[in-house]
Amino acid sequence: MVNIKLQDTKAEPADSALGEINQLFHLQYAKRKQHFADKINQGHILLIVRMDSRLIACCGGRISEYTVNGPGYHRLKALSHSTMAVYYTLQQTPQADAAALLHHLLTQLKCEADNVVGQQLFTATQQLLNAVAYDGTIDHSLILEYSRKLEPVFAQLMLQSAMDETTQLLLYLDEIAEQFGKAAADTFFVVFGGPQARYRQLAKQVFEKWCQESADLLVDTSHHVRYYEHGTTVADAVNLMATALTDRELAQTFLGHADALEQDVLGLVAKQTIKRCWQRSKKRAQ
Repeated sequence: MVNIKLQDTKAEPADSALGEINQLFHLQYAKRKQHFADKINQGHILLIVRMDSRLIACCGGRISEYTVNGPGYHRLKALSHSTMAVYYTLQQTPQADAAALLHHLLTQLKCEADNVVGQQLFTATQQLLNAVAYDGTIDHSLILEYSRKLEPVFAQLMLQSAMDETTQLLLYLDEIAEQFGKAAADTFFVVFGGPQARYRQLAKQVFEKWCQESADLLVDTSHHVRYYEHGTTVADAVNLMATALTDRELAQTFLGHADALEQDVLGLVAKQTIKRCWQRSKKRAQ
């Protein structure tokens, strides 16, 4: 496919002196943004980043790492993935090869049958594989029956996973608060995403509640807690927060509302504008 990239419009309009003015704005904006990035890097702000299996606390040169998702959490995640592995293997692998793969999977699941959830998962999977072997084919009704039996299993796996993560996050937030001693007003949270849009929403909600229950003055959680779907490094988190701080200051100064630049500025008048343009377009078409 053709590699089409975003165009740089900082110097537009290129055929006018306004292009130079536009460049000047972006240059000065970048300087102000660097000012806030420096404040973060110098330790004036405590930045807490939720990434992969860790929680990272950064305050200038002081950095602490905490493992949130330990072996127990990953075990629960692997158990839930095992059911989908069964489904895809039956759908996409020749029956003889699938039988061998899933027999091995079932043997491994049997080792996890030492608790109620593990037992339910093992039993449901074993019944499915027995039915497929008996019929000699994969009937959609068998998959539906399998998913129905797994509903309480998934409910328990999700609950246990959420409890595990929330417990760990609260434990480490207490440790971070004691270690760094920063006020909530000087603390910012960035939650990195993952392959799915729903990823890490639990951590974001924990951070928001933490801010809301802070003993400090009322903290605007929408400003202090940020979700970054494609973030991968602490530098990405610093860049995100420097942008947020710069935009907030600019919006308060020129638009009269601190979070006015949190959305498309033209979106503020979108409904009325679209209606007018739509009417004009219809008239021209008549």
